[in-house]
Parts: sequence; C-alpha cells; structure tokens
Amino acid sequence: MKLAVISDTHGSLYYFDKAYNYLKDVDRLIHLGDYLYHGPRNPLPEGYDPMKLANRIKELKKRTYITGNCDSPIDLKLLNIPEISPYAVESYGSFNFFFTHGWDPNIEDAISLAKKYRCQFLIHGHTHIPKYEKLEDIIILNPGSVSLPKENSPHSILIIDINNDIKFKFINIENNTVYMEY
Repeated sequence: MKLAVISDTHGSLYYFDKAYNYLKDVDRLIHLGDYLYHGPRNPLPEGYDPMKLANRIKELKKRTYITGNCDSPIDLKLLNIPEISPYAVESYGSFNFFFTHGWDPNIEDAISLAKKYRCQFLIHGHTHIPKYEKLEDIIILNPGSVSLPKENSPHSILIIDINNDIKFKFINIENNTVYMEY
C-alpha cells in the first residue's frame, strides 16, 4: 500500500501539479489542510488559482481531508467535502495513524489523542517544515508544504510505503528527489 501525505497547498495549482505525478497512483491521498486560501500571514504562492486547484484535488479518489486554520466553509464547498474533521485516525496494515493539521488540536493535544487511539504515527502539517521525530513510543512526521515551505526547506510531500514494514520518503517536488528517507 502506498500513501501520499501533502499539506499547505494554499491555492497553488502550480505546485500541486508538480506533486501530481506522485499523487495520481497512490492508494490513498491524505491532505492535512490549508487547501485553497494562502492566509493573511503568507505571501501569495506561485500559480495561485484556488478554483482550478479545487477541481484538480477533486479528481483524486480515495482521499482523506483534514481541516486547517486557513480553510473556510467556502473552501470545503468548492472541494465538495460534505464533512471535514480537524483529525482522522486510520489504520493501514498493522499501523495506526493520527492525521491532523497541527492547529486545532495543537501538537501537544494531538500527541495525547494519538496515544489514546494507540497510534504509532502522528502526521501533521501547519508549520511548513518537514519533520521526522521519535518521541517516546510515537513517531511524529510533517510532510512540509507543497507551496510555501519555510526555513529553507523544499517544496515537499511525504510518501509512505507499507508492506510488512513501513518506509517514509520525503520528496522534493521541485527536482523530483528523495531528500530524507526513514
């Protein structure tokens, strides 16, 4: 099974299209929020086209949507999302995942919830900075941002390969390279 985890597209069709080659053939796409609007604290991303981006995202099947702090009810309507949650708990093989944006619940609360649901992995967005961190008995990951990376990180996504074991690949979508692997 192959999962793609993306976050913080912020309305950029240009960068979403760069990620698309990795997204179209996965078994499941998880988008961790901040879909269409760039927010008042972020610059306008290259290729800002929220309506076209909404249509491209809708083309992808088998997806999980999480709400982010820059998402509004109109964003969800454009994406044809009837219900959206600030987090999701999903199992793939023998692995349990807690997915959230990282805003509400905040990371400390999300860690508590992930432990409550017996998740081995907590995956969040919001910071726009890729991360792999082991904290006690949980691994915390962040795919970074597709369109507005911060702290000199690349425009990135996370690919998760699950067989008997699990592998994480952080992909730089600008030059199509794996830049971190666990």
